[in-house]
Amino acid sequence: MDTYKNFFLCLDPVHIGSGGYRLGAVDNTIVREPATGVPKIPGTSLAGAIRAYVTYRLEHDTNSDVEKTGDNGKTAGQKINRYFGTTEMQGMIRVYDAQILLFPVPSSNGTIWITTQRLLDEWINREDRVEQESKMIKDGYAYIARWSSNKPKKSVDLGWVLLKVDNEDKGTPQSDEKNEVVEFLTSCGLGFVDKVICVSERMFSNLVNDNLEVRTSVKIDYKTGAAEEKLLFTYEAIPRGTVLAFELIIDSSDEDERKGALQAIEGAFEYLEFLGVGGMSTRGFGRV
Repeated sequence: MDTYKNFFLCLDPVHIGSGGYRLGAVDNTIVREPATGVPKIPGTSLAGAIRAYVTYRLEHDTNSDVEKTGDNGKTAGQKINRYFGTTEMQGMIRVYDAQILLFPVPSSNGTIWITTQRLLDEWINREDRVEQESKMIKDGYAYIARWSSNKPKKSVDLGWVLLKVDNEDKGTPQSDEKNEVVEFLTSCGLGFVDKVICVSERMFSNLVNDNLEVRTSVKIDYKTGAAEEKLLFTYEAIPRGTVLAFELIIDSSDEDERKGALQAIEGAFEYLEFLGVGGMSTRGFGRV
């Protein structure tokens, strides 16, 4: 069994609808974690998109010979069933929910990406750092994990809230290879994420939900070409620039089979950059 950590950058807003309409500020809402209220991409949505793109890649790979894909992709279909399962058989690939790791918020200092200490410990920090870290961030305070400017900050504004900076007992954030956050961002090609702060879990949920992208649309009468009355609606999405993280497990005792599945999945990631995931794709949403 092999476990892989994967990271996505939202190239477009991403809309994973929760289904139906509800009364409130937004008509079409997106899926959220029940416990925290933070938006996410369900593993089922990711697995469905990845399965579709893996299927397309295996069945239309011009570099594959007949023995690899079989006539009319029959062998490719068998691989897909083995990888992702069927109604009668469990697959060897497990895709878990993608959660928000870094979320962009506008401020007077430019865009600041927010996260929490828990998320940093889970996805970025070394295990020895996780064991040593015990201080929790309080509401109304922020810990600077990365700041491109060496000028010290005493407070950070994030729209409607002003947070006091508290780096006590956490060390001074470095802007070189010694900083684990900088190492992570550089290795992932996210060097433009130059300001990262940690906030409390409650503040994280509030700030994320207050800074989601909300768009307004109206149904058009195809006969007249004009907007139909009383058919204005709004929908929300995870904004462009958000960094998502999710785990993927390949469970097989056959090493060659695990390598083949990983290779197929990595190939499918290329399609996510062009075809995307989730709804509203015809409106320019979904690419990651």
